Amino acid sequence: MRRWWCTVALVLACTGCTGSAGHDGSASASAVQPGCGLLPVSRVVGLIGKNVRSTGTGSVRALRARHRVATCRSVVRGHPERYVALEARYHPQPFRLPKGECSEGWVYAGTPAKYTPACQQYAAGRGTTELIVRWQPYLMKLIIGRDNRDWGGDPERALAMTRTLAQGLGVTEARGDG
Repeated sequence: MRRWWCTVALVLACTGCTGSAGHDGSASASAVQPGCGLLPVSRVVGLIGKNVRSTGTGSVRALRARHRVATCRSVVRGHPERYVALEARYHPQPFRLPKGECSEGWVYAGTPAKYTPACQQYAAGRGTTELIVRWQPYLMKLIIGRDNRDWGGDPERALAMTRTLAQGLGVTEARGDG
């Protein structure tokens, strides 16, 4: 019996699962926490609010050990425009940034030692900030959706969340908090 539970736990940890957070933002036994174990719960809830439903695939462990793509989308119930979406993949090869338009412009998050572009767009009363960052050898894209243009600081918040994931992956350049 014990071996069976260990197998179930291992399968869930490696493949990911989907579910939703409870009404107060806390996770039930069968629910996925905001951030799906990839991003800090407190930062996701602090950014978009409570009453979050999260779905995702993969895990930090599967991304690191088997190079499986990890994704997470945390959305405020009843407000699909308020969300945090992440895609993280093992990608040691060079990456070309998208060449498409960015309606409100490209901004940069970070410091001179580590900076990365973020596209801010606004359409139909909704704003998004899409950050693309390489934490060697991983490539991460994090999108923050809003119901307004109140996105000041979102590129920095997105970079900080991806840094936390990179630290969990053991990326040397992500050490520290700056």
